[in-house]
Amino acid sequence: ILAQVGPPLRTKQQQQPHHPLEPPVTMGRMYGKGKGIARSALPYKRTPPTWVKMKPEDVTDHICKLAKKGLTPSQIGVTLRDSFGVPQVRGITGAKILRILKGNGLAPSLPEDLYFLIKKAVSMRKHLDKNRKDKDSKFRLILVESRIHRLARYYRRVKSLPATWKYVSATASALVA
Repeated sequence: ILAQVGPPLRTKQQQQPHHPLEPPVTMGRMYGKGKGIARSALPYKRTPPTWVKMKPEDVTDHICKLAKKGLTPSQIGVTLRDSFGVPQVRGITGAKILRILKGNGLAPSLPEDLYFLIKKAVSMRKHLDKNRKDKDSKFRLILVESRIHRLARYYRRVKSLPATWKYVSATASALVA
């Protein structure tokens, strides 16, 4: 018969109670090793700040000019923020940048996040053509292409892409050229 010596054993949860101000443990990312919950927080008030002097028509004109130069919606937002002091386009105009571009017929044919994933996959394939033994890149390419297929499925469902649109790695370089 074994006798227990010392205090009773406790589980890890009993040893370290969860502090109410600490965030709960989050799940990891599907295609990365991060577990972070860092994010920016938009102001509660939807009205533009008092120091913004631009009119909604001026902001819309700037957005259209920048789109005609070939900037993506996120680059347009950064330019407006840094050069023109526009904190949130939606607060001033009542519409997001992409909606304004769609209204003026300047929206990109491919959604921006999908475009950059395809661009990344094309450059990875180009790298793999030269470096056939790079097994890690091959694995990462599989992950990137999985993300492309998943995102394309979402965009087909919400009708941002035609129902017949399909990612084909052989013709992908033509999409991002």
